[in-house]
Amino acid sequence: MTELLESRSPADATDVIGCFEVANEAAVEAAVARARRAFRGWSAAGFDARAALLRRFRDRARRTQDELARLIAREVGKAGWEARQEAALVSAKVDVSLDEGMRFVAPLEAGPGARATIHPRGVLAVFGPFNFPAHLPNGHIVPALALGNTVVFKPSPLAPAVGAWMARCWHEAGLPQGVLEVLQGGAATGSVLALHSEVDGILFTGSWAAGRALREATLDQPHKILALEMGGKNAMIVLEDADLALAVAEAAVSIAATTGQRCSALSRLFVARPVLEPFLERLARVLRGLRVGMPLDEGVFMGPLVSDEAARRVARERADAEAAGGEVLLDVDCRRPSPFVGTRLVRFASLEQTHRYQREELFAPEAAVYSVDDLDQAIAAVNDSDFGLAASVMTLDRSRYEHCQGRLRVGILNWNRGTVGASGRLPFGGLGRSGNDRPAGILAGVYCSFPQAHLEYEGPLDPKTLPPGVPTP
Repeated sequence: MTELLESRSPADATDVIGCFEVANEAAVEAAVARARRAFRGWSAAGFDARAALLRRFRDRARRTQDELARLIAREVGKAGWEARQEAALVSAKVDVSLDEGMRFVAPLEAGPGARATIHPRGVLAVFGPFNFPAHLPNGHIVPALALGNTVVFKPSPLAPAVGAWMARCWHEAGLPQGVLEVLQGGAATGSVLALHSEVDGILFTGSWAAGRALREATLDQPHKILALEMGGKNAMIVLEDADLALAVAEAAVSIAATTGQRCSALSRLFVARPVLEPFLERLARVLRGLRVGMPLDEGVFMGPLVSDEAARRVARERADAEAAGGEVLLDVDCRRPSPFVGTRLVRFASLEQTHRYQREELFAPEAAVYSVDDLDQAIAAVNDSDFGLAASVMTLDRSRYEHCQGRLRVGILNWNRGTVGASGRLPFGGLGRSGNDRPAGILAGVYCSFPQAHLEYEGPLDPKTLPPGVPTP
């Protein structure tokens, strides 16, 4: 019996977006086989031919980005302004990958008779998340295809319609059959795909727990590259000389964008003691004023969480705040049914971060607040984390920000900007539980390819090159 995956809008349970067939083991086997057969022709087509097709995809994605934005908003509850931003990034990724991105995978000339060439890995499995269901998998797919790989893409089970839309856009752009396969399903489908012996790499965005499971499951397949982007427990340092209006605005957006469901969402605030109270007063006022509502309504900043299950999980985690020693300073009632939630601030008197509430990713519009006496104390507190994705430093003194560079153990460090901002022309990744040193963004092509070194010689044997004791042949 065929298992179906039904997609409903989290903002309106009566809005059925579609039903999709769940890929069983046989379907996974067939998709990987098609991708393997297509690999030889696609990789041999040459970069120029592949780039031309990618640009046709870019143009089609750009023409239809309003349609994609509406679908993202409906399927995962992302506010319209964010959905439009994400939809625009799909086409923009092509130019970045084909231009600047290729610099990092260029052939290397190391002198006479010494060079390295770059080659595709083969069949790559891309696992997409729900929070950026188009942009983040696209950030793997575009460089993978550009370099000659074929791709088997498993969208999040919470965003199957967006995954299907992307596949249709690629195929309408003329992508040959088998070069991009899409498999719908949940953890069972993903496990079969990840463990398949003909899959040469796993490009994953998701939780630490899922990324850890993938790594553990593939221990006996060391040839299989894993590029894992697994979230964060991101922090902002607000020093006494910060522009408070700027700090509050950047903090509020970083806490609540995508309803807190971003790997780069702000969840820890370390504020200099002299400005703590005015900062909190202004931040609470802004968070109370955020407009929560139906994703496609005009002027809405924040939609719902992605599902009722996500809302139940957040409720359980929020119940832990006081057990962790926190004082709830702000708990906004958004006056809407589940899975809509309001923002929260929880204050801690001590810098010790020992409770699971303080250490694990919440994926909700909520932040813990701590006071600090100086910058070095703040740096030590930020680094007291199992994650290491993003941090921000709010200060008017550039030298204090530069003091943090290298000392804060994060992959993304911003000055007077929030934690949720990122550039496609820069690396994106983190340390600790945030990743495994396979930063995405501009560097994605590196893990989608492998270098082959060559020592070359053209000519007859020169006896003088033989080591001592070796007779001339």
